[in-house]
Amino acid sequence: MKLLVTLILIFTLSNMSSQKLAEYKWQNRLVILVSLDLESESVKKQGKQFHDAKKAIKEREMLVLRLSPKSEALKAYNISQNYEGVLLIGEDGGLKAKHDFLVAPSIVFELVDSMPMRRAEIRSKND
Repeated sequence: MKLLVTLILIFTLSNMSSQKLAEYKWQNRLVILVSLDLESESVKKQGKQFHDAKKAIKEREMLVLRLSPKSEALKAYNISQNYEGVLLIGEDGGLKAKHDFLVAPSIVFELVDSMPMRRAEIRSKND
């Protein structure tokens, strides 16, 4: 039951406008699971992998969202209307990566950790 509640909390933003997505700029990095079927097995498996890495997600100030490729929020990123996979949006609001389902969360974390803003965060925490 706790897992279900947590997954629901993580995936509450399945229908949002691009303005709502912009609210996260400079606040959070976004991992967006994109699928025409937001209840598909691929989305569920990918979501569970990120859920299982929730400590790493929190440490990197990331949010995991689910969106349809037809969402208005994704139009700014020129995402195909039938794209299915994982998008990484940086704190600056820019598209940093596109991956097919199922991508290991560690690959996304490594990319984030290589970014200048993240490196600065790590340095400031170590000071």
